[in-house]
Amino acid sequence: MVWIRDYSLPLVLALLVHLVAAAMLLQGWTPAPKIADVIKPQVVNASLIVMQAPAKPAAPAPKPQPKPAAVTAKAKKTPKPSATKQPSTAEKAKAAAARKKAAEAEAAERRRLQLAALGDMADAALEQSLERESVSLLRDEEAQIAQSYRAEIYELVRQNWSRPPSARNGMSARLLVELIPTGEVISVAVVEGSGNAAFDQAAEQAVRQARRFPVPDNNSQFERYFRRFYFLFQPEDLLR
Repeated sequence: MVWIRDYSLPLVLALLVHLVAAAMLLQGWTPAPKIADVIKPQVVNASLIVMQAPAKPAAPAPKPQPKPAAVTAKAKKTPKPSATKQPSTAEKAKAAAARKKAAEAEAAERRRLQLAALGDMADAALEQSLERESVSLLRDEEAQIAQSYRAEIYELVRQNWSRPPSARNGMSARLLVELIPTGEVISVAVVEGSGNAAFDQAAEQAVRQARRFPVPDNNSQFERYFRRFYFLFQPEDLLR
């Protein structure tokens, strides 16, 4: 029995090895192939990974501000609009009659103002017409007075005129005469001659020899008609 004690441990180990080998065979284990001397390069699949920056945290939403107490109170106190009351038929008729009466009163006032304006215009037109007629009559009267003074002036010039031998029938000269309020002659000039120098000179000399002419005492009439005036000298004895 000594040999059994000496070989018990190896036998156990051998038995375990055989059991392990049998288990591996049962599981389909095959020995690893021998590594070849040439190692083939392996294909590496690579892809680019984009690293995105971390998003910033969103700002916190602002807290709602509380409404002022006054506004809130006012909003609370504002009453809801109540339904409008529709006017009755009688009220509508009354309002329509009032509007009609106001329109008629306005139209009557407008007609009154128009008539008044027309009356004022008619009165003004009548006044202007009378004024123009009065001025026209006054000027006609002044013209008649001026004409009488001119006739006297013409007679004085004719009396002082000395007929030259070369004067012929139909001759006339237009003179510009200037006087002072006393009627005295201060200048005489021939503005349209007769074509005969002797006749024109004789006419100018006749005005100067008169020296002073009768003029109206009214200063406005004198200034209008006799301060400076044109004198047509055409003797009657040369009209034949």
